[in-house]
Amino acid sequence: MKCRRLKPLVWPAALLVAAGLTALLADATTRSIETVTLYGMIKMVSDLVLVIGIVWLIVALVRIFLASRAR
Repeated sequence: MKCRRLKPLVWPAALLVAAGLTALLADATTRSIETVTLYGMIKMVSDLVLVIGIVWLIVALVRIFLASRAR
């Protein structure tokens, strides 16, 4: 398998990593009383990035699968 075939998976994987890091950031904000109000906003952004990353990953995997079947 060539590296070029896996190139469409780079950005969805980066989004999933970013979603994980923002989820960790959201959990870190609950440690302090002053920053607890940020939790809702950061968690919402994390969930949104996670959903976008998952949908993009599924689309990329389907495109890779269909391209490999066409050959």
